[in-house]
Amino acid sequence: MLNAAALLVSHSYYRWLVLLAMLTQLGWLIFHTKKGSQFSKKHYYVLLTFTLLYDVQLIIGWLLYLHSPLVDAFLDDVSAGVKNRQLRFFGLEHVSVMSIAILLFNMVTIRAFKKIGRPNMFKSLLKWHVCIYLLILSSIPWSFSPLTSRPNFR
Repeated sequence: MLNAAALLVSHSYYRWLVLLAMLTQLGWLIFHTKKGSQFSKKHYYVLLTFTLLYDVQLIIGWLLYLHSPLVDAFLDDVSAGVKNRQLRFFGLEHVSVMSIAILLFNMVTIRAFKKIGRPNMFKSLLKWHVCIYLLILSSIPWSFSPLTSRPNFR
């Protein structure tokens, strides 16, 4: 049986690796956009590596979702849960937005494979990734968030 507390710590600390990867990927995309690089198979594998890193966070997050007492409380009485900001955030909003964001990362990566050799692919990738990054950043339970606050480090 998985321990919710251990999953929470893993998910919380892995978040920082994901945020560092997002920042690194953003720099990589900007560099190749400004350089006018032609999207190659090598670039695709770099893109795929980032996507797999994000997929691991999603898996940890879903395991946490399935074992979380907060989610259990939300699911036990959904009509009452949606009225409670903390329960609604973790039982519905966070998991939905993050799952959609990672699904979008995967869709963009899969579509990118078909566009190897295109010169303006990095510009398109940059636009998609910035939108996905904004989704992710808006749904992280930051310590300073007025919506739902959690410690940055557990």
